[in-house]
Amino acid sequence: MKLFSRQYGQGARKAVALHCSLAHSGAWKQLASVLDRDLTITAVDLPGHGQSPDWDGQGDLTDAVVEAVLPFLGEPVDLIGHSYGGVVALRLAIEHPEKVRSLSLFEPVLMAVSSLDNPDEAAWNEGLMAEIDAELTKGDAEAAARLFMRVWGDGRRWADLPRELRKGSARRIGFIGSSRPAIDQDNRGLIPRLQAVSVPAVVMDGAQSPSLMKVVQDGIARRLGNARRVTFDGLAHMGPITHPHLVADEIRRTLAEATVAG
Repeated sequence: MKLFSRQYGQGARKAVALHCSLAHSGAWKQLASVLDRDLTITAVDLPGHGQSPDWDGQGDLTDAVVEAVLPFLGEPVDLIGHSYGGVVALRLAIEHPEKVRSLSLFEPVLMAVSSLDNPDEAAWNEGLMAEIDAELTKGDAEAAARLFMRVWGDGRRWADLPRELRKGSARRIGFIGSSRPAIDQDNRGLIPRLQAVSVPAVVMDGAQSPSLMKVVQDGIARRLGNARRVTFDGLAHMGPITHPHLVADEIRRTLAEATVAG
């Protein structure tokens, strides 16, 4: 797959930014403007999002995403990932360490961590996904997207979201199920390999996100070789979009750590 991308900023350092499911590369616009002099950011549209082509359904979705994103890492870059984009960033850092200079992650949804660290939270997530799957089985993609966005959106009611966002979320909701082998089952065994990631990293979450996120972020940060852990009061899952200045400050700190690390 050849993915669409857009570029932000004029900094000397190169970064690649990977958005959350159901969004697109334009979601990074405000955060990138805060980091305009720090980074030149290549923001990628994941398959089936924004202006990128749909995944063809062959093989494993996350395998295909990693393969499609890899060409954007032509030199060592600072990787920025949000939600599913954070899971892809972790896999790139594990499998291509020579191409990653630092990791700045906001709530990477490697839910399989909770199966190991707090099975009650894993069961809560399974329950939510079962509700979404039930709506998809009935053929009601909009109801499935509404359920998903109720938990993982920016806090607005479904009816208050722009019509195009509602339509796009319903069209892409199947991506959520296709990403679950990587997210919920860790089908490529990322968790035991996290300790091999030694680049400076920050793992961020919002205090208003579901409690599952704290379990997952604590577990990822604890397993990474060189990670800071940051929780923002008042923020939820869409923190990079709703509060870009706060998130940008932590990215800058990570960039500085990566500079010192050499």
